[in-house]
Amino acid sequence: MDKYGIMQITKTLEKLFQAGFNTDKKILSMKLEDLGKIPSLQANEALIIIDFKKAIKDKKIIAFLSGYEERNDRNEQI
Repeated sequence: MDKYGIMQITKTLEKLFQAGFNTDKKILSMKLEDLGKIPSLQANEALIIIDFKKAIKDKKIIAFLSGYEERNDRNEQI
């Protein structure tokens, strides 16, 4: 079971990009209070953004989008 559905991620990222956070650098420099500036952001969407920011930092975008993380030469869900 995926942590987040791809449609939920897509909708959230669209809000993030429309708010001007549309590059790795801008997302990584984003502060918690910046989440309050994103119109109609729901609590679960804020969590998606926080996890997305971590995925960018850790260079694990595909793992974030797919819901899988590689561990010990095999795939396991995160």
